Amino acid sequence: MAGDPYLSSFRPGEGFPSGVEYRWSEGSGRDAQTVSVSAPVYIEKVLHWIAEQINDETKFPDDDDEAEALRVFQTPQFAALCGQIFRRLFRVYGIVYSSFFGTLEALGMAPHLNTCFKHFMFFCTEFGLLPEREVEPLEVLVKPIRKQYYLAKQGAQNPGAGR
Repeated sequence: MAGDPYLSSFRPGEGFPSGVEYRWSEGSGRDAQTVSVSAPVYIEKVLHWIAEQINDETKFPDDDDEAEALRVFQTPQFAALCGQIFRRLFRVYGIVYSSFFGTLEALGMAPHLNTCFKHFMFFCTEFGLLPEREVEPLEVLVKPIRKQYYLAKQGAQNPGAGR
């Protein structure tokens, strides 16, 4: 990002969905400090943080020790971590849609983004991974996707209905 003049032009607090500013916490525990960053910096920090979490074998154990992996995956801490990962990924989608959708559309990439977001939302909806307050900034996009999800799920549960 440092070499891209457009991305570097965003100031702290800029580039987020309307009415929202996602902040980043530096440090942990009592030393944690919340800082205002630009949307591109936020995306960079989120993706780096997710990579750190996934590559930490105490949080995402290797499949070689199936018993240990199963033990970790069944803990409340693992569920909370996965929820945090998905919330932050949702925020990245929000930034992409609010600040970069026009560029993606011009490049012919909007259908791919829309498909990825739809599948992401189907998964998040199925497993209840996003609190409603997180969804609000993208409600105009999320509402029809959720409607489609529930209709498809209802159709799968009642395959003979409507014939």
